[in-house]
Amino acid sequence: MNSGFCIDLETTIAGRIPDTIRPPGQKRFETRIIEIGAVHWKNNQKLFKCLVNPIPRCSVLKTPQDLFTLLRSMHQKPDATLNFWSNVLVKRKSLNHKMFLHDEPPEIWRNRTIVNRAKDFIRWHNNPSIGPNFKTESHALRELIQFTRSEPTWLAHNGNSFDFKVLQGCAERTNIIIPKIVKMVDTLKLFRQYIPGYRSYSQPKIYAEIFQRTYNAHVAIDDAKALAELCVYVNDKVKDQSLKKKLDKKSVKQVLNERIHLKKQMNLTFRKFETTRIIGPSDSKSVRLLRGIGPKTESILTALNIRTIDQLKYEYNINGADWLKRIVPRGASWRVIVSSLMV
Repeated sequence: MNSGFCIDLETTIAGRIPDTIRPPGQKRFETRIIEIGAVHWKNNQKLFKCLVNPIPRCSVLKTPQDLFTLLRSMHQKPDATLNFWSNVLVKRKSLNHKMFLHDEPPEIWRNRTIVNRAKDFIRWHNNPSIGPNFKTESHALRELIQFTRSEPTWLAHNGNSFDFKVLQGCAERTNIIIPKIVKMVDTLKLFRQYIPGYRSYSQPKIYAEIFQRTYNAHVAIDDAKALAELCVYVNDKVKDQSLKKKLDKKSVKQVLNERIHLKKQMNLTFRKFETTRIIGPSDSKSVRLLRGIGPKTESILTALNIRTIDQLKYEYNINGADWLKRIVPRGASWRVIVSSLMV
């Protein structure tokens, strides 16, 4: 797998907008970032996290209604956005009782009405020193690019459909250029390829199924760390599979070499009286009569003491397609041989 950084975003909840508002190809242009998490998947001590304030600094906000109107103008759903934003801040422990209009635990604050929580968001906007440590979208994106510059590969789960499009939309709005050297890799596609067979490839679900535990999902840095764990797991799986294939190929080569070496050592003075060990049933039909078997394939089969169609069919039924794929030479089609064999 590609070395690089696992990226995860938490964002506002965007409403439906006409395609004419979006720049061409920018499906997530209107989605605003509220948190970024990044961690090197081979070294989880190298990490980056920041809270992002999607509200432009120049906005004038005095009342909850001002905030709701602004969010709608940004194509957001005010209630859904403020609920999710509040939840993220509490889950990542970014709030304390001194930040609120009324002194109370964050868990109590989260259960207050939208209007009450909106008052605190407005207080934090107008006086950043009393609220969470927010960064602007442009500042956060620049820091992410700087943090990953040593190995500019971004891995995100379902990144092609979500994270990468959100980051590109952010770059478009803030006039920041994401360097061309940055490679964006969607791990959803990789996992489906390298660890097939799971019922769901949703990150929290596949994490729970593989590791038999859960994590603090929908907090960007925790999602990024969980993705890094999954990348390590998948990379180890791929290594094991590659090693197994190498060992299998090596064992087939060893068998062939041993057969050839044995043949050279045999006394061939009385060839016409020589008997051949038969593996399974046999008849007089040569394997050369099968479609897909040329001189090279016939030579390999002969070295394995397989000369007739029935002998080949017997070995195929025992060892399966993987065995046949390993022994046929480059250029030969094992599928054609099997098709001919089964007629």
